[in-house]
Amino acid sequence: MNTHVTATAKRIKAIHWAGSFDKTPSRVALLREYLRRAAWWASAVKSTKWPFFDIAAAVNPKVRAAPAQVEAVEAHLSEKLQGGLVLDCCVRALHFAALLDAGTKLPRVTDSVALPFEPLLLMFERGGGFHMEGSGLIDVDTAGVPKGTAQAHLKDKPVVELKPAVLDALDAGAR
Repeated sequence: MNTHVTATAKRIKAIHWAGSFDKTPSRVALLREYLRRAAWWASAVKSTKWPFFDIAAAVNPKVRAAPAQVEAVEAHLSEKLQGGLVLDCCVRALHFAALLDAGTKLPRVTDSVALPFEPLLLMFERGGGFHMEGSGLIDVDTAGVPKGTAQAHLKDKPVVELKPAVLDALDAGAR
């Protein structure tokens, strides 16, 4: 069964990629939460590749999403003019979902970081992608988020709760 991969692919294909600045605060918080989770995963799998790395390959490079599902998502994202880093992150989310479908034994991480790609998927669902600046900033709706170091993001406390009401309140507070 590939229920996690299918659900992840369906979410990605349902994303409205045209950005909107009314959700920038929550999208920035979600990116920061992804950076926190990615730092914990990089530590757990002893990866020096951070923050946008293939966590699933670091856990078990033999477990991958089906090529047809990956190709379908890649084609969809190409049609939506999403490329580069956003496309890579979406494909890596599919591969991580394949680990869950396969019942792969995952490294011990706290529950608060168990699903590393969830903040990115929510960020995309709230208004599109992002890109990296050559300066080390990650651009979310023209807001520059410092990439920093993995070590700096190894915090126990989540940056933001992944609840719609919490995210909506962040956005409402910025208006």
